[in-house]
Amino acid sequence: MREPEHLVIRPPSEARSLLVRVVRGCNWNRCNFCGIYDFFDTPFSERSLDEVLQDIDALHGMYGDIFRTAFLGDANPLHLPADFLVTVLSHLRRTFPKLERVTSYARASSLAKKTAEDLKAIHDAGLDRVHVGMESGSDAVLRLQKKGTSQAQLIDAGKKTVVSGMELSYYFLLGLGGQTLWEDHVRGSALVLNEVKPHFARVRRLWIHPMSRLMDKIRTGEFVEQTPEGTVIELRDLVAGLTPSPMVFTCDHANNYIQVHGRIDHDKDAMLGEIDAFLALPEARRREHYRAVPSVI
Repeated sequence: MREPEHLVIRPPSEARSLLVRVVRGCNWNRCNFCGIYDFFDTPFSERSLDEVLQDIDALHGMYGDIFRTAFLGDANPLHLPADFLVTVLSHLRRTFPKLERVTSYARASSLAKKTAEDLKAIHDAGLDRVHVGMESGSDAVLRLQKKGTSQAQLIDAGKKTVVSGMELSYYFLLGLGGQTLWEDHVRGSALVLNEVKPHFARVRRLWIHPMSRLMDKIRTGEFVEQTPEGTVIELRDLVAGLTPSPMVFTCDHANNYIQVHGRIDHDKDAMLGEIDAFLALPEARRREHYRAVPSVI
């Protein structure tokens, strides 16, 4: 009898999705700002194809064909060979024919290593969207945080993914450059988003996990956290730096101080107006607002 599986970490947009574990944990797991898989004690391992296929059958036996969306966990199923993923996706789609969308997390480094033909085959087998932690488009910030990718790789991987037919969500972390690198953080991220034009740019505010390596850098003074107001200014400068495209820009997480949403080609000015209106409030009101917003992951 197999041991029970750990919690599957998934994006907020997949809250109602069928969760199918393909790998456990994260094959990289070195980012300074992230301690999530250490916190849940989930070391990386690859599940066998038979295990995954049996789980899909068992899930159908438990629930029937009731789901409209599914999510492949954990952090980076795209690390696996294309033929493995094609087999899993094909079986998932046959077993749950009512699925309208299947998504997963992916690292840019794994997408970059896949051929264009591999990515298209994975999409054709049923993967509709990948959620990628861009976090920053600044090489200096990516090195500082040991993200294991680069600005050039983020652009290459993103463009290949879009061409494959898959939807692409790039995640941006406000505050990841601290008070020293914040301008380069914003400028480099705007460059990547403008080059790639992902379908979604999703904004999060950096929360320092107590078990993360970044916490040690804060204790030694090597990393100085961005101020609450600094993250709002970062958000404004990022939106201002984006060129018109159909990209959906969304602050779809509870820990954002400002929640702006819209398509860059239609709603950029309105989003900037909303941020500017907040920054024009009296300082005491802004500080009160910052205190009221939870610092959640």
